[in-house]
Amino acid sequence: MIRKKNQKGVTIVSLVITVIVLMIVAGIGVKVGTDQITKTKDNTVVSELSMVQHAILEQYTKYKTTKNANYLVGNMVSGEELNSITSTLGVTLVTVPSSYSEKERAYYKLDKASLLEIGIKNTDDEYVVNYISGEVMNITKKATSEGNALYVRAKSF
Repeated sequence: MIRKKNQKGVTIVSLVITVIVLMIVAGIGVKVGTDQITKTKDNTVVSELSMVQHAILEQYTKYKTTKNANYLVGNMVSGEELNSITSTLGVTLVTVPSSYSEKERAYYKLDKASLLEIGIKNTDDEYVVNYISGEVMNITKKATSEGNALYVRAKSF
């Protein structure tokens, strides 16, 4: 087959190379996009953890100034359930001195209704909190995508 000077066209080799390059670029784009979505979800959960901590510390301050136990919202968590949660998360809880009342030393489970009561909206997660130490554990998601426990505390004694 003799080729004329004015014939132009794409060879099959150049077409295959172009498709391969486009597939590589698309694959990289999908991977970067997926990583960004995961990081955004993690950041959202960690931010929500901080918001819950701020809200419970505010509630504890209200309790301390008024001595009104209604500010300590949620259902008390039994010792057995608390041990199960902490072993699942792999965290060690703060030891609150016995000079504090039993209500203050207790851990509380906050469901959606309890969270609404303290001003946290738009969440389906549940938390276990301690008002005096500022400990907050997300018991719905439990950990970030990197495996870090969703646990935060304000102070140790």
